[in-house]
Amino acid sequence: MNQTDFLSNGLRLLIAGFIMGWGPCLAHTAVLLFPFIGATKKNWQEGLRVGLLFSMGRLLALAILGGLATITFSFINQFFSPQRSRWLYLILALFMIGVGVFVILGKGFRIHIGRGILDKATKSMFLFGFLVGFAPCLPYLAVLTYIACVAENIILKGIFYAALFAIGSAVAPVALGALMGVIPERLFKRAKLRKGFALLCAAVLILFGLHLIYYVLNLV
Repeated sequence: MNQTDFLSNGLRLLIAGFIMGWGPCLAHTAVLLFPFIGATKKNWQEGLRVGLLFSMGRLLALAILGGLATITFSFINQFFSPQRSRWLYLILALFMIGVGVFVILGKGFRIHIGRGILDKATKSMFLFGFLVGFAPCLPYLAVLTYIACVAENIILKGIFYAALFAIGSAVAPVALGALMGVIPERLFKRAKLRKGFALLCAAVLILFGLHLIYYVLNLV
């Protein structure tokens, strides 16, 4: 992969993170995160700080997972001939497309993180974000498989790609954390709004899967 492909993949993941950050994964995180901000913080600066701490914790976790996914994919790939490796890439591409379909159906997004993590200490938000990052919802898990495929067995590249995705996905919790005192809570509960973001998230995942298929078909 040349420098142009490297930059385009990085930009693609950054944009995907931004779009998917507003998707169904946010809804389940928001159940714990935003009520905490609304109940304990008095101004937008404090809400912003909580959103940043949460996002920094999740960024660290996703970067680690990006590196681990790259290592795992590289290890598995060693046992496949070049021809069979294509089938491995195609299976992962179909997995991403399948997850996109699940997003449309509204399946597989629950994150089981206990409320006990959310005490009154703001610094606990970093730990909360880190744990959420290590228990990614299904769409984020699909993106990690994509990263493992395009990182070319280079661990640092996998970490970098995952970090870019995490930075993009951080916009939603940071912005909403700052605006919790301004935007009515009922806005986040509108079914049409949640469905619109879910469909957009599904489109991103399906496009990533199709791009991976295109990438495989152009392998020599």
